[in-house]
Amino acid sequence: MIDHSESSPLYRQLQEKILDSIHNGTLKPGDKLPTELELSEANNVSRVTVRAALDSLTSEGYLVRIPGKGTFITKDKIKKNVVETIGFSDTCKLQNKVPGAKVIKCVIEDATASDQEHLGLMPGDKVINIERIRYADNVPVSVEYSRFPSSFSFLLQEDLNNISLYDILKNKHKITFGISRKYIVMEFASFDVATYLNIEEGYPLLCIKSTVCNPDGQKIHRSKQLILGDRFELIV
Repeated sequence: MIDHSESSPLYRQLQEKILDSIHNGTLKPGDKLPTELELSEANNVSRVTVRAALDSLTSEGYLVRIPGKGTFITKDKIKKNVVETIGFSDTCKLQNKVPGAKVIKCVIEDATASDQEHLGLMPGDKVINIERIRYADNVPVSVEYSRFPSSFSFLLQEDLNNISLYDILKNKHKITFGISRKYIVMEFASFDVATYLNIEEGYPLLCIKSTVCNPDGQKIHRSKQLILGDRFELIV
């Protein structure tokens, strides 16, 4: 209960009350909290007090606030090592989550200037462009863009739904991976990406860009991953 006679600030008392509910299992990962108005009325405090408590819990990582949807208890984050060359599917499996994938696009295209720069291609060369939504326990958490030189055109014949692209390359085509240089920036969800991930357009996302080589330094592919930051914990 919120005690107005206590010296402890009201927002702090509400914060501790919510934390107790999280720790004792009353509130579980993914649960949606009542609205600010509902919390205000239920606890006999102002909405300013409620907002202060929620802002504090959000900054500490206990809550995630999604515009247009509400405030939720943070789900267990997927720990992704961004130093090692490890695929999304293996990352999920290491954390006892079921990986999934849905192909958005799998086509051959003209190489862009960035493709030429990062993959060592020439003007007029082609690339294989593969775009997929990635899932963890059936929840969309990332949109993945992979671009390969045209020598990887065999990928156009593969069913890339709900399967590890790296497993196909390693196990079926005996391709090995070496170094991978990565860049991490912030990007805001476009209308398409927001639709794929069931979020609001403009929602902030982690963007990991990388170029992957084989052990001999030959370029294999360049990729871009747009990740829901509240679902991932990056390890560097």
